[in-house]
Amino acid sequence: MSAKTAPTSDPTSDGKKPSPDGKLTLEQITQQAYKSHSTLKQIKDLDVLETMILGSLASSMSLVHLLKAWEVFKTEFVDWNEIRISSASEVSEVISKANDPLQLAMQLKEMMQVIFERRHMLNLEFIHENSIVEVKEFFKRSPDLPDLARQLVLSYVKGQPTVPLETWAQGGLIRAGLLTSSISSAQRQRKLFAELNEIPLLHAVLALHDEARKHPDPAVEKALRLKAEQAKTAALKAAKAAKIEAIKKAAEEKAIAKAAKDEAVRIEREKVARKKAAEKAARDKIAKKNAEKAAKVKAVKDKIAKAKAAKDKAAKDKAAKAKAAKDKAAKAKAAKVKAAKDKAAKAKATKVKAAKDKAAKAKAAKAKAAKDKAAKDKAAKAKAAKDKAAKDKAAKAKAAKAAKAKASKKSTKKTAKKTAKKATKKTTKKTAKKSTKKSTKKSTKKSTKKTAKKTAKKATKKSAKKSAKKSAKKSAKKKPKKR
Repeated sequence: MSAKTAPTSDPTSDGKKPSPDGKLTLEQITQQAYKSHSTLKQIKDLDVLETMILGSLASSMSLVHLLKAWEVFKTEFVDWNEIRISSASEVSEVISKANDPLQLAMQLKEMMQVIFERRHMLNLEFIHENSIVEVKEFFKRSPDLPDLARQLVLSYVKGQPTVPLETWAQGGLIRAGLLTSSISSAQRQRKLFAELNEIPLLHAVLALHDEARKHPDPAVEKALRLKAEQAKTAALKAAKAAKIEAIKKAAEEKAIAKAAKDEAVRIEREKVARKKAAEKAARDKIAKKNAEKAAKVKAVKDKIAKAKAAKDKAAKDKAAKAKAAKDKAAKAKAAKVKAAKDKAAKAKATKVKAAKDKAAKAKAAKAKAAKDKAAKDKAAKAKAAKDKAAKDKAAKAKAAKAAKAKASKKSTKKTAKKTAKKATKKTTKKTAKKSTKKSTKKSTKKSTKKTAKKTAKKATKKSAKKSAKKSAKKSAKKKPKKR
Protein backbone atom coordinates (compact mmCIF):
# COMPACT_ATOMS: atom_id res chain seq x y z
CA MET A 1 0.00 0.00 0.00
CA SER A 2 1.13 3.54 -0.61
CA ALA A 3 -0.44 4.68 2.68
CA LYS A 4 1.63 4.93 5.85
CA THR A 5 1.78 1.76 8.01
CA ALA A 6 1.66 1.16 11.78
CA PRO A 7 4.85 1.24 13.87
CA THR A 8 6.53 -1.92 15.09
CA SER A 9 6.16 -0.86 18.73
CA ASP A 10 2.78 -1.03 20.51
CA PRO A 11 1.00 2.30 19.90
CA THR A 12 -1.23 1.72 22.92
CA SER A 13 1.61 1.97 25.43
CA ASP A 14 1.46 4.79 27.98
CA GLY A 15 4.93 6.12 27.04
CA LYS A 16 3.27 8.86 24.93
CA LYS A 17 2.44 12.08 26.73
CA PRO A 18 -0.19 14.71 25.85
CA SER A 19 0.94 17.74 23.86
CA PRO A 20 2.65 20.49 25.95
CA ASP A 21 -0.08 23.06 25.15
CA GLY A 22 -2.86 20.68 26.33
CA LYS A 23 -4.55 20.43 22.89
CA LEU A 24 -6.05 17.14 21.58
CA THR A 25 -3.82 15.36 19.04
CA LEU A 26 -4.34 12.69 16.35
CA GLU A 27 -2.04 10.34 18.24
CA GLN A 28 -4.07 10.70 21.46
CA ILE A 29 -7.33 9.98 19.62
CA THR A 30 -5.83 6.88 17.98
CA GLN A 31 -4.34 5.60 21.24
CA GLN A 32 -7.69 6.00 22.96
CA ALA A 33 -9.38 4.07 20.14
CA TYR A 34 -6.89 1.19 20.55
CA LYS A 35 -7.63 1.07 24.29
CA SER A 36 -11.42 1.09 23.80
CA HIS A 37 -11.51 -1.29 20.80
CA SER A 38 -9.00 -4.12 20.92
CA THR A 39 -10.05 -5.53 17.51
CA LEU A 40 -9.27 -2.28 15.68
CA LYS A 41 -5.68 -3.41 14.98
CA GLN A 42 -7.05 -6.47 13.11
CA ILE A 43 -8.29 -4.22 10.32
CA LYS A 44 -5.32 -4.16 7.96
CA ASP A 45 -4.13 -5.27 4.51
CA LEU A 46 -7.53 -4.66 2.93
CA ASP A 47 -8.17 -5.08 -0.80
CA VAL A 48 -9.94 -2.37 -2.83
CA LEU A 49 -13.46 -3.81 -2.38
CA GLU A 50 -13.02 -4.16 1.41
CA THR A 51 -11.67 -0.57 1.62
CA MET A 52 -14.76 0.75 -0.18
CA ILE A 53 -17.14 -1.22 2.11
CA LEU A 54 -15.27 -0.08 5.27
CA GLY A 55 -15.56 3.56 4.21
CA SER A 56 -19.32 3.12 3.62
CA LEU A 57 -19.83 1.64 7.11
CA ALA A 58 -17.62 4.26 8.87
CA SER A 59 -19.71 7.12 7.45
CA SER A 60 -22.87 6.05 9.31
CA MET A 61 -21.86 3.76 12.22
CA SER A 62 -19.99 4.18 15.49
CA LEU A 63 -16.69 2.33 15.76
CA VAL A 64 -17.94 -0.26 18.25
CA HIS A 65 -20.89 -1.23 16.03
CA LEU A 66 -18.73 -1.10 12.88
CA LEU A 67 -16.22 -3.58 14.35
CA LYS A 68 -19.03 -5.96 15.38
CA ALA A 69 -20.62 -5.81 11.92
CA TRP A 70 -17.22 -6.33 10.27
CA GLU A 71 -16.67 -9.45 12.41
CA VAL A 72 -20.09 -10.85 11.38
CA PHE A 73 -19.36 -10.23 7.67
CA LYS A 74 -16.01 -12.04 7.99
CA THR A 75 -17.23 -15.05 10.02
CA GLU A 76 -20.87 -15.72 9.11
CA PHE A 77 -20.64 -15.11 5.34
CA VAL A 78 -18.52 -17.22 2.99
CA ASP A 79 -17.34 -14.18 1.06
CA TRP A 80 -18.54 -10.80 -0.22
CA ASN A 81 -20.33 -12.55 -3.11
CA GLU A 82 -22.66 -14.24 -0.62
CA ILE A 83 -23.53 -10.75 0.70
CA ARG A 84 -24.23 -9.69 -2.90
CA ILE A 85 -26.78 -12.47 -3.42
CA SER A 86 -28.35 -12.10 0.05
CA SER A 87 -31.48 -10.00 0.53
CA ALA A 88 -31.20 -6.34 1.60
CA SER A 89 -33.12 -7.13 4.81
CA GLU A 90 -30.55 -9.82 5.74
CA VAL A 91 -27.66 -7.40 5.22
CA SER A 92 -29.47 -4.60 7.07
CA GLU A 93 -29.79 -6.84 10.13
CA VAL A 94 -25.99 -7.02 10.34
CA ILE A 95 -25.63 -3.19 10.12
CA SER A 96 -28.75 -2.44 12.15
CA LYS A 97 -26.97 0.36 14.12
CA ALA A 98 -26.30 2.43 10.98
CA ASN A 99 -28.19 5.72 10.45
CA ASP A 100 -30.40 4.04 7.79
CA PRO A 101 -29.55 0.31 7.72
CA LEU A 102 -31.84 -0.68 4.85
CA GLN A 103 -30.73 2.18 2.56
CA LEU A 104 -27.03 1.46 3.23
CA ALA A 105 -27.57 -2.29 2.62
CA MET A 106 -29.29 -1.57 -0.70
CA GLN A 107 -26.47 0.81 -1.75
CA LEU A 108 -23.80 -1.80 -1.01
CA LYS A 109 -25.70 -4.60 -2.79
CA GLU A 110 -26.35 -2.44 -5.85
CA MET A 111 -22.67 -1.44 -6.08
CA MET A 112 -21.56 -5.09 -5.77
CA GLN A 113 -24.04 -6.16 -8.46
CA VAL A 114 -22.80 -3.48 -10.89
CA ILE A 115 -19.18 -4.54 -10.31
CA PHE A 116 -20.10 -8.20 -10.89
CA GLU A 117 -22.00 -7.43 -14.12
CA ARG A 118 -19.20 -5.24 -15.48
CA ARG A 119 -16.26 -7.42 -14.50
CA HIS A 120 -17.93 -10.88 -14.28
CA MET A 121 -16.34 -11.15 -10.84
CA LEU A 122 -16.60 -9.30 -7.55
CA ASN A 123 -13.22 -7.62 -7.63
CA LEU A 124 -11.89 -4.01 -7.82
CA GLU A 125 -8.15 -4.75 -7.99
CA PHE A 126 -8.00 -3.23 -11.47
CA ILE A 127 -8.12 0.19 -9.71
CA HIS A 128 -4.42 -0.28 -8.83
CA GLU A 129 -3.67 0.13 -12.56
CA ASN A 130 -5.92 3.21 -13.02
CA SER A 131 -5.08 6.85 -12.47
CA ILE A 132 -6.80 8.96 -9.78
CA VAL A 133 -8.84 10.70 -12.51
CA GLU A 134 -9.98 7.30 -13.88
CA VAL A 135 -10.90 6.12 -10.37
CA LYS A 136 -13.00 9.26 -9.80
CA GLU A 137 -14.71 8.68 -13.16
CA PHE A 138 -15.43 5.05 -12.20
CA PHE A 139 -17.20 6.10 -8.98
CA LYS A 140 -19.03 8.84 -10.86
CA ARG A 141 -20.52 6.22 -13.24
CA SER A 142 -21.34 3.80 -10.40
CA PRO A 143 -24.30 3.66 -7.96
CA ASP A 144 -24.32 6.16 -5.09
CA LEU A 145 -22.28 5.37 -1.97
CA PRO A 146 -21.30 7.53 1.01
CA ASP A 147 -18.55 9.96 -0.08
CA LEU A 148 -16.15 8.51 2.52
CA ALA A 149 -16.07 5.18 0.55
CA ARG A 150 -14.69 6.90 -2.57
CA GLN A 151 -12.29 9.18 -0.60
CA LEU A 152 -10.88 6.26 1.41
CA VAL A 153 -10.12 4.28 -1.79
CA LEU A 154 -8.31 7.33 -3.26
CA SER A 155 -6.19 7.80 -0.11
CA TYR A 156 -5.58 4.18 1.02
CA VAL A 157 -5.29 2.53 -2.43
CA LYS A 158 -4.15 5.31 -4.78
CA GLY A 159 -1.95 7.15 -2.21
CA GLN A 160 -3.72 10.51 -2.29
CA PRO A 161 -2.04 12.48 0.62
CA THR A 162 -5.13 13.16 2.71
CA VAL A 163 -6.92 11.70 5.73
CA PRO A 164 -10.49 11.51 4.30
CA LEU A 165 -13.21 12.87 6.61
CA GLU A 166 -16.96 13.34 6.23
CA THR A 167 -18.10 17.02 6.49
CA TRP A 168 -19.99 16.34 9.74
CA ALA A 169 -16.86 14.63 11.17
CA GLN A 170 -14.72 17.70 10.42
CA GLY A 171 -17.24 19.86 12.32
CA GLY A 172 -17.05 17.53 15.35
CA LEU A 173 -13.26 17.54 15.34
CA ILE A 174 -13.26 21.36 15.12
CA ARG A 175 -15.48 21.45 18.23
CA ALA A 176 -13.13 18.93 19.87
CA GLY A 177 -10.18 21.29 19.24
CA LEU A 178 -8.24 19.00 16.91
CA LEU A 179 -8.94 20.99 13.76
CA THR A 180 -9.41 24.68 13.02
CA SER A 181 -12.09 26.35 10.94
CA SER A 182 -9.68 28.96 9.60
CA ILE A 183 -8.47 26.68 6.80
CA SER A 184 -10.29 24.77 4.03
CA SER A 185 -11.52 21.18 4.25
CA ALA A 186 -8.83 19.93 1.85
CA GLN A 187 -6.10 21.72 3.88
CA ARG A 188 -7.39 20.15 7.11
CA GLN A 189 -7.28 16.62 5.58
CA ARG A 190 -3.72 17.19 4.21
CA LYS A 191 -2.58 18.58 7.60
CA LEU A 192 -3.85 15.39 9.36
CA PHE A 193 -2.03 13.24 6.74
CA ALA A 194 1.20 15.04 7.62
CA GLU A 195 0.63 14.25 11.30
CA LEU A 196 0.13 10.49 10.73
CA ASN A 197 3.78 9.56 11.18
CA GLU A 198 3.55 5.77 11.86
CA ILE A 199 -0.24 5.64 12.51
CA PRO A 200 -2.09 3.43 9.91
CA LEU A 201 -4.37 5.50 7.69
CA LEU A 202 -7.37 3.18 8.16
CA HIS A 203 -7.09 3.27 11.97
CA ALA A 204 -6.77 7.07 11.94
CA VAL A 205 -9.88 7.49 9.77
CA LEU A 206 -11.96 5.18 11.98
CA ALA A 207 -10.72 6.74 15.24
CA LEU A 208 -11.27 10.33 14.01
CA HIS A 209 -14.87 9.62 12.90
CA ASP A 210 -15.59 7.90 16.21
CA GLU A 211 -14.14 10.89 18.12
CA ALA A 212 -16.20 13.33 16.02
CA ARG A 213 -19.40 11.53 17.10
CA LYS A 214 -18.64 12.58 20.71
CA HIS A 215 -18.84 16.29 19.72
CA PRO A 216 -22.09 16.72 17.79
CA ASP A 217 -23.18 20.07 16.33
CA PRO A 218 -25.54 21.85 18.86
CA ALA A 219 -27.70 23.15 16.05
CA VAL A 220 -27.97 19.66 14.62
CA GLU A 221 -28.69 18.27 18.07
CA LYS A 222 -31.37 20.91 18.62
CA ALA A 223 -32.88 20.09 15.23
CA LEU A 224 -32.82 16.43 16.09
CA ARG A 225 -34.47 17.06 19.48
CA LEU A 226 -37.12 19.21 17.81
CA LYS A 227 -37.66 16.54 15.21
CA ALA A 228 -37.98 13.90 17.96
CA GLU A 229 -40.51 16.06 19.86
CA GLN A 230 -42.50 16.62 16.68
CA ALA A 231 -42.39 12.91 16.02
CA LYS A 232 -43.58 12.24 19.60
CA THR A 233 -46.46 14.75 19.26
CA ALA A 234 -47.39 13.29 15.92
CA ALA A 235 -47.29 9.82 17.45
CA LEU A 236 -49.61 10.92 20.31
CA LYS A 237 -52.04 12.50 17.83
CA ALA A 238 -51.87 9.40 15.71
CA ALA A 239 -52.50 7.23 18.78
CA LYS A 240 -55.50 9.38 19.80
CA ALA A 241 -56.89 9.28 16.27
CA ALA A 242 -56.27 5.56 16.16
CA LYS A 243 -58.15 5.15 19.46
CA ILE A 244 -61.13 7.17 18.16
CA GLU A 245 -61.00 5.16 14.97
CA ALA A 246 -60.84 1.95 17.00
CA ILE A 247 -63.93 2.98 19.04
CA LYS A 248 -65.75 3.89 15.85
CA LYS A 249 -64.66 0.65 14.26
CA ALA A 250 -65.74 -1.32 17.34
CA ALA A 251 -69.23 0.30 17.18
CA GLU A 252 -69.43 -0.54 13.47
CA GLU A 253 -68.30 -4.06 14.15
CA LYS A 254 -70.92 -4.36 16.95
CA ALA A 255 -73.64 -3.15 14.58
CA ILE A 256 -72.37 -5.53 11.93
CA ALA A 257 -72.33 -8.35 14.50
CA LYS A 258 -75.96 -7.55 15.55
CA ALA A 259 -77.06 -7.47 11.92
CA ALA A 260 -75.22 -10.72 11.33
CA LYS A 261 -76.90 -12.26 14.37
CA ASP A 262 -80.36 -11.12 13.16
CA GLU A 263 -79.55 -12.48 9.74
CA ALA A 264 -78.43 -15.76 11.30
CA VAL A 265 -81.74 -16.01 13.25
CA ARG A 266 -83.69 -15.32 10.07
CA ILE A 267 -81.65 -17.90 8.16
CA GLU A 268 -82.18 -20.43 10.98
CA ARG A 269 -85.95 -19.87 10.90
CA GLU A 270 -85.99 -20.27 7.14
CA LYS A 271 -83.90 -23.39 7.57
CA VAL A 272 -86.40 -24.87 10.09
CA ALA A 273 -89.33 -24.03 7.78
CA ARG A 274 -87.51 -25.62 4.83
CA LYS A 275 -86.76 -28.67 6.97
CA LYS A 276 -90.45 -29.09 7.93
CA ALA A 277 -91.51 -28.66 4.32
CA ALA A 278 -88.90 -31.19 3.28
CA GLU A 279 -90.12 -33.68 5.92
CA LYS A 280 -93.75 -33.27 4.71
CA ALA A 281 -92.63 -33.70 1.12
CA ALA A 282 -90.71 -36.81 2.17
CA ARG A 283 -93.79 -38.27 3.91
CA ASP A 284 -95.96 -37.52 0.86
CA LYS A 285 -93.33 -39.11 -1.32
CA ILE A 286 -93.26 -42.24 0.86
CA ALA A 287 -97.08 -42.48 0.78
CA LYS A 288 -97.11 -42.08 -2.98
CA LYS A 289 -94.39 -44.66 -3.25
CA ASN A 290 -96.35 -47.13 -1.09
CA ALA A 291 -99.48 -46.59 -3.20
CA GLU A 292 -97.50 -47.16 -6.37
CA LYS A 293 -96.00 -50.29 -4.82
CA ALA A 294 -99.46 -51.68 -3.90
CA ALA A 295 -100.71 -50.97 -7.43
CA LYS A 296 -97.68 -52.77 -8.83
CA VAL A 297 -98.29 -55.79 -6.51
CA LYS A 298 -101.96 -55.97 -7.63
CA ALA A 299 -100.95 -55.72 -11.28
CA VAL A 300 -98.43 -58.51 -10.77
CA LYS A 301 -101.04 -60.74 -9.10
CA ASP A 302 -103.55 -60.09 -11.92
CA LYS A 303 -100.88 -60.84 -14.46
CA ILE A 304 -99.97 -64.12 -12.70
CA ALA A 305 -103.67 -65.18 -12.60
CA LYS A 306 -104.15 -64.41 -16.31
CA ALA A 307 -100.94 -66.23 -17.13
CA LYS A 308 -102.12 -69.32 -15.13
CA ALA A 309 -105.50 -69.37 -16.92
CA ALA A 310 -103.80 -68.99 -20.29
CA LYS A 311 -101.37 -71.76 -19.36
CA ASP A 312 -104.17 -74.16 -18.35
CA LYS A 313 -106.07 -73.45 -21.58
CA ALA A 314 -102.90 -73.95 -23.61
CA ALA A 315 -102.26 -77.27 -21.82
CA LYS A 316 -105.78 -78.53 -22.63
CA ASP A 317 -105.47 -77.44 -26.26
CA LYS A 318 -102.09 -79.09 -26.46
CA ALA A 319 -103.42 -82.40 -25.03
CA ALA A 320 -106.34 -82.40 -27.52
CA LYS A 321 -103.99 -81.66 -30.42
CA ALA A 322 -101.59 -84.34 -29.25
CA LYS A 323 -104.40 -86.97 -29.11
CA ALA A 324 -105.63 -86.02 -32.59
CA ALA A 325 -102.08 -86.11 -33.94
CA LYS A 326 -101.55 -89.52 -32.31
CA ASP A 327 -104.71 -90.98 -33.88
CA LYS A 328 -103.78 -89.55 -37.25
CA ALA A 329 -100.26 -90.97 -36.96
CA ALA A 330 -101.64 -94.45 -36.07
CA LYS A 331 -103.95 -94.42 -39.14
CA ALA A 332 -101.12 -93.19 -41.36
CA LYS A 333 -98.83 -95.91 -40.01
CA ALA A 334 -101.38 -98.67 -40.70
CA ALA A 335 -101.93 -97.37 -44.22
CA LYS A 336 -98.22 -97.15 -44.76
CA VAL A 337 -97.67 -100.75 -43.54
CA LYS A 338 -100.40 -102.07 -45.87
CA ALA A 339 -98.99 -100.09 -48.80
CA ALA A 340 -95.51 -101.42 -48.05
CA LYS A 341 -96.76 -105.00 -47.96
CA ASP A 342 -98.58 -104.57 -51.28
CA LYS A 343 -95.52 -102.95 -52.79
CA ALA A 344 -93.25 -105.76 -51.53
CA ALA A 345 -95.55 -108.45 -53.00
CA LYS A 346 -95.64 -106.71 -56.38
CA ALA A 347 -91.88 -106.18 -56.33
CA LYS A 348 -91.30 -109.86 -55.52
CA ALA A 349 -93.51 -111.02 -58.35
CA THR A 350 -91.82 -108.62 -60.78
CA LYS A 351 -88.40 -109.78 -59.61
CA VAL A 352 -89.28 -113.48 -60.10
CA LYS A 353 -90.57 -112.83 -63.62
CA ALA A 354 -87.47 -110.74 -64.47
CA ALA A 355 -85.19 -113.54 -63.21
CA LYS A 356 -86.97 -116.10 -65.38
CA ASP A 357 -86.73 -113.86 -68.46
CA LYS A 358 -83.06 -113.16 -67.78
CA ALA A 359 -82.27 -116.88 -67.44
CA ALA A 360 -84.04 -117.71 -70.73
CA LYS A 361 -82.23 -114.89 -72.56
CA ALA A 362 -78.88 -115.97 -71.11
CA LYS A 363 -79.44 -119.58 -72.19
CA ALA A 364 -80.37 -118.54 -75.75
CA ALA A 365 -77.39 -116.17 -75.98
CA LYS A 366 -75.04 -118.89 -74.70
CA ALA A 367 -76.31 -121.39 -77.30
CA LYS A 368 -75.96 -118.84 -80.08
CA ALA A 369 -72.43 -117.90 -78.94
CA ALA A 370 -71.38 -121.57 -78.92
CA LYS A 371 -72.77 -122.09 -82.43
CA ASP A 372 -71.06 -118.90 -83.70
CA LYS A 373 -67.79 -119.96 -82.16
CA ALA A 374 -67.94 -123.41 -83.76
CA ALA A 375 -68.59 -121.84 -87.16
CA LYS A 376 -65.75 -119.38 -86.75
CA ASP A 377 -63.35 -122.07 -85.63
CA LYS A 378 -64.24 -124.22 -88.64
CA ALA A 379 -63.76 -121.32 -91.06
CA ALA A 380 -60.50 -120.33 -89.41
CA LYS A 381 -59.17 -123.89 -89.61
CA ALA A 382 -60.11 -124.18 -93.30
CA LYS A 383 -58.44 -120.86 -94.10
CA ALA A 384 -55.35 -121.78 -92.09
CA ALA A 385 -55.01 -125.09 -93.91
CA LYS A 386 -55.38 -123.40 -97.25
CA ASP A 387 -52.80 -120.70 -96.33
CA LYS A 388 -50.39 -123.38 -95.08
CA ALA A 389 -50.67 -125.36 -98.28
CA ALA A 390 -50.02 -122.21 -100.33
CA LYS A 391 -47.02 -121.32 -98.22
CA ASP A 392 -45.59 -124.81 -98.39
CA LYS A 393 -45.91 -124.80 -102.20
CA ALA A 394 -44.23 -121.40 -102.42
CA ALA A 395 -41.46 -122.52 -100.07
CA LYS A 396 -40.81 -125.64 -102.18
CA ALA A 397 -40.66 -123.59 -105.39
CA LYS A 398 -38.30 -121.14 -103.78
CA ALA A 399 -36.07 -123.93 -102.45
CA ALA A 400 -35.87 -125.52 -105.92
CA LYS A 401 -34.99 -122.18 -107.44
CA ALA A 402 -32.31 -121.60 -104.82
CA ALA A 403 -30.81 -125.07 -105.42
CA LYS A 404 -30.67 -124.38 -109.13
CA ALA A 405 -29.06 -120.99 -108.56
CA LYS A 406 -26.55 -122.60 -106.20
CA ALA A 407 -25.52 -125.21 -108.74
CA SER A 408 -25.10 -122.58 -111.43
CA LYS A 409 -23.08 -120.45 -109.09
CA LYS A 410 -20.84 -123.38 -108.18
CA SER A 411 -19.89 -124.08 -111.80
CA THR A 412 -19.29 -120.36 -112.40
CA LYS A 413 -17.16 -120.25 -109.31
CA LYS A 414 -14.86 -123.03 -110.57
CA THR A 415 -14.32 -121.21 -113.84
CA ALA A 416 -13.75 -117.94 -112.00
CA LYS A 417 -11.27 -119.61 -109.68
CA LYS A 418 -9.07 -120.57 -112.61
CA THR A 419 -9.30 -117.07 -113.98
CA ALA A 420 -8.69 -115.53 -110.54
CA LYS A 421 -5.36 -117.31 -110.17
CA LYS A 422 -4.15 -115.41 -113.17
CA ALA A 423 -5.24 -112.04 -111.65
CA THR A 424 -2.95 -110.11 -109.37
CA LYS A 425 -3.01 -110.52 -105.63
CA LYS A 426 -4.39 -107.02 -105.24
CA THR A 427 -7.48 -107.83 -107.26
CA THR A 428 -7.96 -110.96 -105.15
CA LYS A 429 -8.10 -108.92 -102.01
CA LYS A 430 -10.69 -106.57 -103.47
CA THR A 431 -12.73 -109.45 -104.79
CA ALA A 432 -12.55 -111.20 -101.38
CA LYS A 433 -13.71 -108.05 -99.72
CA LYS A 434 -16.63 -107.68 -102.10
CA SER A 435 -17.58 -111.33 -101.67
CA THR A 436 -17.56 -110.87 -97.88
CA LYS A 437 -19.96 -107.95 -98.26
CA LYS A 438 -22.20 -109.93 -100.60
CA SER A 439 -22.37 -112.91 -98.26
CA THR A 440 -23.25 -110.54 -95.38
CA LYS A 441 -26.01 -109.02 -97.49
CA LYS A 442 -27.35 -112.42 -98.43
CA SER A 443 -27.49 -113.64 -94.86
CA THR A 444 -29.16 -110.38 -93.84
CA LYS A 445 -31.61 -110.76 -96.72
CA LYS A 446 -32.44 -114.34 -95.69
CA SER A 447 -33.06 -113.37 -92.05
CA THR A 448 -35.19 -110.42 -93.21
CA LYS A 449 -37.23 -112.71 -95.44
CA LYS A 450 -37.79 -115.17 -92.61
CA THR A 451 -38.88 -112.37 -90.27
CA ALA A 452 -41.21 -110.98 -92.96
CA LYS A 453 -42.72 -114.45 -93.49
CA LYS A 454 -43.40 -114.85 -89.77
CA THR A 455 -44.92 -111.34 -89.54
CA ALA A 456 -47.09 -112.04 -92.59
CA LYS A 457 -48.22 -115.34 -91.13
CA LYS A 458 -49.23 -113.67 -87.85
CA ALA A 459 -51.02 -110.87 -89.70
CA THR A 460 -52.89 -113.46 -91.80
CA LYS A 461 -54.04 -115.31 -88.71
CA LYS A 462 -55.22 -112.08 -87.06
CA SER A 463 -57.12 -110.96 -90.15
CA ALA A 464 -58.68 -114.43 -90.46
CA LYS A 465 -59.87 -114.32 -86.87
CA LYS A 466 -61.30 -110.78 -87.33
CA SER A 467 -63.07 -111.86 -90.52
CA ALA A 468 -64.51 -114.89 -88.72
CA LYS A 469 -65.75 -112.75 -85.84
CA LYS A 470 -67.35 -110.21 -88.16
CA SER A 471 -69.09 -112.90 -90.21
CA ALA A 472 -70.29 -114.54 -86.96
CA LYS A 473 -71.69 -111.23 -85.71
CA LYS A 474 -73.44 -110.58 -89.02
CA SER A 475 -75.00 -114.02 -89.07
CA ALA A 476 -76.08 -113.57 -85.41
CA LYS A 477 -77.75 -110.27 -86.26
CA LYS A 478 -79.60 -111.79 -89.18
CA LYS A 479 -81.10 -114.60 -87.07
CA PRO A 480 -84.40 -113.64 -85.26
CA LYS A 481 -84.39 -113.55 -81.45
CA LYS A 482 -86.31 -116.18 -79.52
CA ARG A 483 -89.04 -115.00 -77.20
